[in-house]
Amino acid sequence: MTDLALAIAHHIAVFGLVMMLAMEAGALRADRPDASLLARLDAGYGGASLAVLAIGAARLAWGAKGWDGYAENPYFWLKMGAFLLVGIASIPPTLIFQRWRKAARASGAGGEVPASDVARMRLWVWTELALVFLVVTAAAAMARWPF
Repeated sequence: MTDLALAIAHHIAVFGLVMMLAMEAGALRADRPDASLLARLDAGYGGASLAVLAIGAARLAWGAKGWDGYAENPYFWLKMGAFLLVGIASIPPTLIFQRWRKAARASGAGGEVPASDVARMRLWVWTELALVFLVVTAAAAMARWPF
């Protein structure tokens, strides 16, 4: 029963992570993105990422397969590497969103968000989404290994 509960929680956390990224991508489509909204969505994304990691670690420790069930699986390591890349790719948007929010608070208005930054952040967020697709693909292969 513990394994099932951990698997469900892990999937929900991954869906939350994807939802936050999709909402960031949507917010970046606006003519004048809301810096405060983007910073809050990014914080939610960070929280979902931490939940994915924590629950994943719990599955390694207390899940039915345990560490031994994953350590020899090459798709587990592909998934871990892809998740690491997602984390690295999340750094530039997080820094920019925080900078935008700080500027918006300092101005008292919405703060001007440079169009060049918006286009760049949109690319970063879509890159993160593509890498999450790789994580999910590796997870599906991992569950079926050995074929």
